[in-house]
Amino acid sequence: MRFIGRVADGATETKARLILLKDMENHVVAESLVLIKNGGEANPVNEILGVLREGLGKNEFLSYTSYRPDVAYLRHGGEPSGAREVYSFAIEPIGVVTEEGIEPNRAIIQPRSPVYLLEGEDKPLEYIARGRDVVWSDAYIEGYPSWKVPFDKSFIPYHVGVYGSTGCGKSWFTRYILVPVYRRVGYKVLILDWSGSDYVPLLKENEVVKLSEVALDEESIMSYFSNKTFSFSKNDTIREFFDEFVEGWHAKVKEAYLNSENPQEHLYKELKSHVENSIASIEHRVSRAAAQRALRRVFRRLKPSDLQPVMGVLTIEELIAELERKGLLAIDMGGALTEAKLGFFLSLSKYLYSLMESGRSLEIALIIDEAPQYAPWDARGIQAETCEMIKNLAALGRKRMLNLTLISQGIKGEIGVNAAVRRNLNTHFFGRIHPLDASGEGGASEWLSPYGISASHLLQLKPGRFYFAGAMNPSPVPLLVTYTPPVS
Repeated sequence: MRFIGRVADGATETKARLILLKDMENHVVAESLVLIKNGGEANPVNEILGVLREGLGKNEFLSYTSYRPDVAYLRHGGEPSGAREVYSFAIEPIGVVTEEGIEPNRAIIQPRSPVYLLEGEDKPLEYIARGRDVVWSDAYIEGYPSWKVPFDKSFIPYHVGVYGSTGCGKSWFTRYILVPVYRRVGYKVLILDWSGSDYVPLLKENEVVKLSEVALDEESIMSYFSNKTFSFSKNDTIREFFDEFVEGWHAKVKEAYLNSENPQEHLYKELKSHVENSIASIEHRVSRAAAQRALRRVFRRLKPSDLQPVMGVLTIEELIAELERKGLLAIDMGGALTEAKLGFFLSLSKYLYSLMESGRSLEIALIIDEAPQYAPWDARGIQAETCEMIKNLAALGRKRMLNLTLISQGIKGEIGVNAAVRRNLNTHFFGRIHPLDASGEGGASEWLSPYGISASHLLQLKPGRFYFAGAMNPSPVPLLVTYTPPVS
């Protein structure tokens, strides 16, 4: 530890300000961890661990709002006096260091108390982890690679949000920090890679399954067709005939692969023929004519190539069994239509939900890339279904060891996650934020400003830096963490 200054006037039990010793302003920076010996070096009331934020430099000779001789001297190129300069930081108390761990501070932080900068060999995060069941991650406090960041195991199934604008390092952070943490505590990890370009390149070939290989359940296939055909051109009769054909879909898909060189074209013709013949059997002339008009509109929208995303043969049950064997899988959704991706998610989530309803503990971490695609702020159509399923999974998952990790460019609004879903996330990682999240209700600033973290600071975070906040963080105060990606 290095003595760097003393507590200033006006401290409370939850807030204090540090006045730096001379020249310490050149060495001490924001986000440094410090120890306050509250009441003095010799006989302190307690020792308080804290983090430095909101730096401030004052020189009353250089007020820009009023005339001062030093200001006039500066204007003509002179060097103004630094004799009355004061440098300070706000100290955000993390808690009192005890044998049992970190406890909330209830004593007034006394002015003049000495403050010490914690350095490499001090290992302050061990104070935070003391008394908790933690798993140590590969993330660390910037500047101190040996200060590994602990995660509280008991809150892993309480769900996670990772937020940050494009290029801030969300995918790498998730792959190289969160995934190893989940694996160390025995969770299997299933990653839904929306674009197929964020996580798939970071995994081995045998850890990747293409979406087109997976068979969807019949309800999800109907949702897919409904979205592709504008709700079957609003014709309930057409919907019924599609539903008739979709029953036993997997057997029809296997038959198409066995009996045709072009299975999509084969299945498309069978589908169209079934619907046409069914319409022809309608006795009421007006109803038959209406169905025929709707049929033409439906098949103008639906092409043979549109069937490819729903012609997988690997069942969800087989997929989860594969996950059990390997421990880590990614679903490559690249190139598939949005409706097919959301249809797959419905199939997967219904199966996982049924397992949990039966009383099974899953020990699965489901990482959902591009979460606003599944749970947008104004969910409609099939997205309303996927949004509702995420809420249901989150509610039951806390008891059944299912972790949801949602990755998003934004927190709120058009670039963010649905507010009802977001309320189910209890651990958060905030990277460099999008300007739309810089202010207003629900934005990053609202989440972090009570801890002395400003929106302007969040807008300028370097890639790979994230504020770790919430239930999994043993520290009650968000900490700025980073990581070192492996050399490829």
